[in-house]
Amino acid sequence: MLRQFYMNGDLWKTRFVSPYDDVLIDRTGERTLAVSDYSTKIISIVNNLYGELLNRVFIHELGHCVMFSYGLLPELHRMVKKQYWVDAEEFVCNMLADYGCFVIGVAKDVLGNQFTYVSPVGVEKMIA
Repeated sequence: MLRQFYMNGDLWKTRFVSPYDDVLIDRTGERTLAVSDYSTKIISIVNNLYGELLNRVFIHELGHCVMFSYGLLPELHRMVKKQYWVDAEEFVCNMLADYGCFVIGVAKDVLGNQFTYVSPVGVEKMIA
């Protein structure tokens, strides 16, 4: 079963696959728990994950979607040597997955009812 969502106008699909599916071999040749394919805009996640690990893995993959769909990869690549591009992308996605919910939670706690979600596009429109 495919689940889908839009991110900055790009239609992404999520599918759950067998842990032995070769789609889970990433661009470094390693077998992983999930992979985001920029060319097909499909996130493939191993089908035996649940709970916090599933949340973390899916949020990590959403980080890849954000970087692709919002055109952030060229900017990230500009900041690091080409040999570190994959490591830099993985670091950003791990940071989002590990700390993003904490950051949002603190913002909600501190700002209370003044807290709102604002997309980068919304910010650009407010600045322009």
